[in-house]
Amino acid sequence: MKKSALISCSIVLVVCLYACTHKPGVIPTIPKNDTTAKNNNNNNNTQDTTQQMVDTSVCFQRDILPIFLGSCAISGCHDASTQEKGYNLTSYSNIIRKGLQPYYSASSKLYTECVSGKMPAYPIARLDSTQLSLLKHWIDMGAHNDTNCSVICDTTKFTYAAAIVPILKNNCYSCHATAAAPSSGGGIVLDNYIALTVQVQNGKLLGDLQHQSGYNYMPLGGNKLQDCQITQVRRWIANGAPNN
Repeated sequence: MKKSALISCSIVLVVCLYACTHKPGVIPTIPKNDTTAKNNNNNNNTQDTTQQMVDTSVCFQRDILPIFLGSCAISGCHDASTQEKGYNLTSYSNIIRKGLQPYYSASSKLYTECVSGKMPAYPIARLDSTQLSLLKHWIDMGAHNDTNCSVICDTTKFTYAAAIVPILKNNCYSCHATAAAPSSGGGIVLDNYIALTVQVQNGKLLGDLQHQSGYNYMPLGGNKLQDCQITQVRRWIANGAPNN
């Protein structure tokens, strides 16, 4: 009996050892449920992190303030002196004070009046689709006061259509577009290529933008253009100011 019991125990022990021994080359697998749970946790963490990232595609100082300064905060309208209907649109603190509801462009009068075409008032040109899109996106993202904006400017690119027109549109057309020039721009037209070349040839365009002595400092009442932008204008002129 003892010998039979001993043999039985030996057989059981061998079976247990074989069951607990992995075959060569076979790697134990992690239960699928555990793997899925870990992946789900990682995905959730990634989504949360993404939602908390700051949207930098539109920047107040770089993209939005020039729209207000160029089309709204001008003499006789919404500058610091006139403040038509109580709107002073010269700075961030003043812009968000009235007519703007962060995250809700549809409820923001500053946006809806521009979309409807009521503002800017004639003869100032209406905002174009790009400007309206920037304004809407900025408001819907919270209308933050972004100041550390990366400068989107490449001095190696200075063609009329891609570089010069956007600079003039954002900084000069409010006073010097064809319709506005007689009343607010001293008759100087900059939104027409032929008229613009007159100011190029007499040196006033570059002299005004560079704030040279003896010239008018432009944009009037606004900040001097960035050095990069002035370089683009200077290189365009040096290249013959082509209509390219």
